Amino acid sequence: MSLRWTLLPAAMVALPFLVNACINEPTAGGVGSRLSAARLVAVDPVSLKLDPIAGNFPPPDFLRQTGNGPYSQAQWTNKLALDGKFSVLLAKSVDFSSCYTATPQNGCAAFAAAIVTGVEGITIADLGDIGFSVNGDCGAGSPRFNLLYDTNGDGQADGVAFYGCAAHVSGSVADWTSMTASAAAPDFCYTFPSDACTLTPAATVVELSVLVDEKGTWHIDRVQAAAATTGEPNGT
Repeated sequence: MSLRWTLLPAAMVALPFLVNACINEPTAGGVGSRLSAARLVAVDPVSLKLDPIAGNFPPPDFLRQTGNGPYSQAQWTNKLALDGKFSVLLAKSVDFSSCYTATPQNGCAAFAAAIVTGVEGITIADLGDIGFSVNGDCGAGSPRFNLLYDTNGDGQADGVAFYGCAAHVSGSVADWTSMTASAAAPDFCYTFPSDACTLTPAATVVELSVLVDEKGTWHIDRVQAAAATTGEPNGT
């Protein structure tokens, strides 16, 4: 599996789901089996769940490693929540900026994400409005939605779309900020390896995730997609 090095505008920096858009990435192993199942039930109401995952692309080779480590963390926590008892903690300890230097610091390309399962195989039209609530900075690039999409029906990602928090703020409660965006209108989008965006309402979801790749700590709750909402480990 080869890495695709496509740098985005500074406001939408996507290291590493940015730089590294392997066909079955980001962050998901076993996408194929989930996708087949999703296609069978795509006409039914979706059942969302969040799957926290973290990893790193250590220099100089930037080969993907997954799992919580010293540079990034993704996990459920009951220490803070907007709804219910839990939220997903996403944290990164190294700034991405050194990845653009001659001597990148280990951890600059680390990431933390919550994969939104249950939407694989549905169309962008059916995905509809997507959103989340965050305790922490609602930035242009972190946290954001990353959407891998399929345009030819083979179940493989043909492109990726990005939806930043700051551009889509829809409200706030106490220390929580909510964002909502139309899945059909991303902030930035491209077709692999670096071609024009081909996202259409008929394209299908390969993977949707809430991602951070900048230095900081965030709590994610009340994730919305396909007219459903989730924010607890059991999917409610």
